[in-house]
Amino acid sequence: MLKKITAILITAAIFAALAPQSIANANASDARPATESTPIPSQTIQQSSIVDPTGQETLSPVLVAQSAILMERSTGKIVYDKDADERIYPASMTKILTALTALDYLKPDEILVVGDEMHQAPSGSSIAYLREGEAVSVENLMRALLIASGNEAACTIALNAAKRARNAQNMAYDEAEQVFSQLMNNMARKLGAYNTHFTNPHGFHDDDHYSTAKDIALLSSKLMDNELLSKIVAEQTYKGQSVDMATPPDGSSLEYHEWNSHNEIIKQGEYYYPYATGIKTGFTSQAGNCLASSANKNGLEFISVVCFSPEPNHWLDTIALFDYGFNNYAFRQLNLTGVVERAAVDNPRLGMEQTIEIYAEAKESFFMSTVEFESISQIITYFPEFVVEPGEGDPADSLVVKGPFAKNARLGAIKYTLGDKTLLEAPLLASAEVLPRTVQTDMDYYWQQISNTLFTEELTPLWIGGAALLCALLIFIIIVKIKNARRNRHKDSLTFSRGGRYSSW
Repeated sequence: MLKKITAILITAAIFAALAPQSIANANASDARPATESTPIPSQTIQQSSIVDPTGQETLSPVLVAQSAILMERSTGKIVYDKDADERIYPASMTKILTALTALDYLKPDEILVVGDEMHQAPSGSSIAYLREGEAVSVENLMRALLIASGNEAACTIALNAAKRARNAQNMAYDEAEQVFSQLMNNMARKLGAYNTHFTNPHGFHDDDHYSTAKDIALLSSKLMDNELLSKIVAEQTYKGQSVDMATPPDGSSLEYHEWNSHNEIIKQGEYYYPYATGIKTGFTSQAGNCLASSANKNGLEFISVVCFSPEPNHWLDTIALFDYGFNNYAFRQLNLTGVVERAAVDNPRLGMEQTIEIYAEAKESFFMSTVEFESISQIITYFPEFVVEPGEGDPADSLVVKGPFAKNARLGAIKYTLGDKTLLEAPLLASAEVLPRTVQTDMDYYWQQISNTLFTEELTPLWIGGAALLCALLIFIIIVKIKNARRNRHKDSLTFSRGGRYSSW
């Protein structure tokens, strides 16, 4: 009881001295000076540009090709286009769609026997030197088609796939070619190649057999999704039997083949490109030199198509396109995770932090050019109910927030924009709560400070000693009073009332 009474008396004395100043001015030593709570209208508080210090833009390549395209494979974004929607003759780039279509009906490990359909390959066209009666796996037929660019392999594939699709074992090649061409065209439309129309599986010239550079790029991208086909188009050569077995099926033969790629950018030599991974060459006098290619550098993958580019410019054009892509484009991570800025708290409660951190949580990768990356803006906007004008002595651009609000409360938003497009946006969150300040909270604060100072474990012996001394003093006072009281009673006993015999004298 004594301890509490003493503490209350001391608290009252201290508060009487400090309270007027703390109430009027929030006590400048413990808190930020109060400002008039004038909300800032909802507006952009900060805007800046993000600059890639290493990125250097180069001019778009000047190509010899009649039409061309460069496309990032995972996003489908076109980063270079030269008449890519103009109709072209695809020549042997046709075989990209031949392979994709056939694998819907034929399994890579099944064995086919080459028949007289091989003789349907147009005279003078490229061949893989298959033999009639030869047993060959579908996987190796794909090699004969894509590495050696064998037109007779295309005929065998088309015949067997058409029979499987129509469930007809006896089908003439002419009918099979029509069926398979329709299957190819259906596949093209399914993949978004709407400007493609094929009449045969090998690409030998036909005025009604056409595509565009853009469509070939779409088909090439789909081919690279297929594990088997993407492996085959990257092979420089194949040496081996038509089927990996000791004895061929009855009535057939096994043949040894050595197929070498026609694609110079995947072969060691003058036009070798170290990041190239395929895909398919093409040539007819009407189509000129054509090349559909892929390249992968550190996970960034491009598809390139060049059409009607005289030798050796289809190699040079392709290399120029890939260099342009890799030198100017990349996946950039926009990261909004972490502390965005630190804000002062307007009139904070005594004992609480005078500043808080404002943070966000969001990140995402975007494929873009260096120029686009350098044009990105960061825009920060705060809700007006949480923001006040900076006070006197504060920098004009400083951020001052006002409560009350809870920890992780949304105070505004931050976003990255490119032109009129918002790329990434995240809420701005408070790292700590901000509570209102009142006279009562000030009193509670001072009481807590006194309690923390006076009633500590270190001071307990002093309080006990003081209490013991006070008790001793009280006992002494009581004893003295008792003795004085007895002495006074003794004196009274020696005094007579008025008219008595003796007096106190």
